[in-house]
Amino acid sequence: MTLKRQLLKCILLLCSLSILYGCAAAWFTGGGLAALGGYRWVEGRLSRDYPLAYADAWDVANKALENLGISISNSIDEGGKGRIEAVNKDGKKITLILKDQGIGVTRIVVVVGLFSDSEAAERVHDEIWSISRTS
Repeated sequence: MTLKRQLLKCILLLCSLSILYGCAAAWFTGGGLAALGGYRWVEGRLSRDYPLAYADAWDVANKALENLGISISNSIDEGGKGRIEAVNKDGKKITLILKDQGIGVTRIVVVVGLFSDSEAAERVHDEIWSISRTS
């Protein structure tokens, strides 16, 4: 068997395994093809892309924190990227990082607490998603 043919078989096998386990996009793009609205958990940060222009996403993120009773302590809006720092009722620090991804998509990253409280981060994302669907 030629080297070219062996290489092709290896590639096909890897693709087949990836598809069977549902992670072909992760294999080829490092997760870059994750569906819009899908969560990504990376190094203690829960990230999600929203089908919102940056300015709308900024407003929705602030409204979500208000709805959840989370107090904003600092916010920096640089018109394409921004950061909101807040504290929830039990004293945990919450940070939202927004970045315009272009074509009406904004990535919002939520970090909760020192040890990355994923459940609290999901609650914030759920509220953002809920508001974004109604606006």
